[in-house]
Amino acid sequence: MLRLALPKSRNQESALEALGAAGVDVSTFSNRRLRQCLSIEPLSVSAPGDAGPEIREVEIVSLKDWDLPLYVEYGIADCGFVGTDVLEERGADLLTPLRLRAGRCRMSLISNTVLPPSDGAQIRVCSKYPEWTRRLLAQKPWGAEVFQLWGSVELGPLLELAELAVDIVQTGSTIKEHDLHELEVLAEIAPTLVINRAAFQRQRVALNELMARIERAGLVGA
Repeated sequence: MLRLALPKSRNQESALEALGAAGVDVSTFSNRRLRQCLSIEPLSVSAPGDAGPEIREVEIVSLKDWDLPLYVEYGIADCGFVGTDVLEERGADLLTPLRLRAGRCRMSLISNTVLPPSDGAQIRVCSKYPEWTRRLLAQKPWGAEVFQLWGSVELGPLLELAELAVDIVQTGSTIKEHDLHELEVLAEIAPTLVINRAAFQRQRVALNELMARIERAGLVGA
């Protein structure tokens, strides 16, 4: 049996769509259960032509986004789906063989003015992703003092706690409603399949078949 970690977040719908395309019966999935087994169209566990057992069930473990990479990296789950924002911030040692098309958003630079900082300026920047933000802003011609907020990051520039915010933007409606400005898209964020390295060696055939099914459904992007 494969154990797969599923996020309790905006990426859950995209992940369930991918699992459904891979032959998992997601109709019985319950968001209230921490662990559950779902049936799957049989996955081979041995090379083509070899007579071997098949995987007919997948155990789903529902996790918070920030915890999910750790569970997969430590081998508690064989694989899972999580956003590239969390991966960039956490820096887990995982295989990331595919990114889904659906559920994509962007990491953007947000300000209460329409003008970017002037060259040489020293700017305060707030974000839920301080480590990734520092890397994204490292080549800017102005300096950034980055600090972390856990709440509504847009309030930072809105209430002048910081000149800029770096945060996820999906529709941009929150920014527009508060007369803020999306100065620059810094990176694209996508739901990503992550695989434990040791698990990939043990379950290579089954995991490759799972990925091939998702790719054939046209759900994978660059």
